[in-house]
Amino acid sequence: MSKEVPKIEEDSSFDQLQKEIELEEISELEAPLKRIIEKLSVRIEDGEYSLIIGDDASGRIPAIILGNFVKRISEARGLVNPDIIFIPGKLDNGLQSFLDKILNRKNTSKQQEELDEYVSSRGAIKESKILIVTDTLQSGYSLKTLVDLLNRAGYNCDIATIGMETPIVGQGMKESLKGIDIFSGEYLNKSRKDNQNTPLIYREESRKFTGVYKKPGDKVSKTLKSLALPEGVNPEDVNPESINIYSSRREIQDSINQSRKDANIVVEHLIDWYESQKQEKE
Repeated sequence: MSKEVPKIEEDSSFDQLQKEIELEEISELEAPLKRIIEKLSVRIEDGEYSLIIGDDASGRIPAIILGNFVKRISEARGLVNPDIIFIPGKLDNGLQSFLDKILNRKNTSKQQEELDEYVSSRGAIKESKILIVTDTLQSGYSLKTLVDLLNRAGYNCDIATIGMETPIVGQGMKESLKGIDIFSGEYLNKSRKDNQNTPLIYREESRKFTGVYKKPGDKVSKTLKSLALPEGVNPEDVNPESINIYSSRREIQDSINQSRKDANIVVEHLIDWYESQKQEKE
């Protein structure tokens, strides 16, 4: 089977896409994800990825879409079907986040041992690669920490990002990502005055679509539901300083459900595009 990389055809299908997908934050991810898939095509076809890690918070949706695309292609080709996980994330047996627990270890060898045990239990093998998916490379603080830990534990990583702000901020991050292959979807929104390479899913008001949030510089995220008002509580009856700015838990869940539905549609679009392009090349 030919491994020639499919090419993106810029067409007027956006209107049709909007009819199927409700959220603009999700629909605009399709074009940059196609560019990423173009660049990763051979590696995906060769089954190089044993695990896909979503950078937490706004990176969840891109990771879900790209991860499920890779899973579908891998399954169809009879390859190893990689799992999708999110780091930082909560362990089943406690409230403390996974990354917090690792970082608080003073013993570096213990850090490596615990991370190795965790990712290997989810299918990662050192003979293959881990694909890290994020929405944008900006401060790079979370990825620097994650990549350092994975490298020290003996895992090789690739990074896929929807957009990449330039110049990349922070000399430490540049050094940390040295030697790591970075695949950008080259997202660009010329209508903005700043952050033109950062997708809408990163915006503060888009946090409800992922169900978690993380402020710049934070190592771990928090769930919106944990900060939302309980059902039936009137915000006017609560001290504004003691509650969050987000909707009720039910409204947050409805937003999450819609974003997952839209993400699944994008996966279907990507599969159809990818397979049709490959058939044309064969």
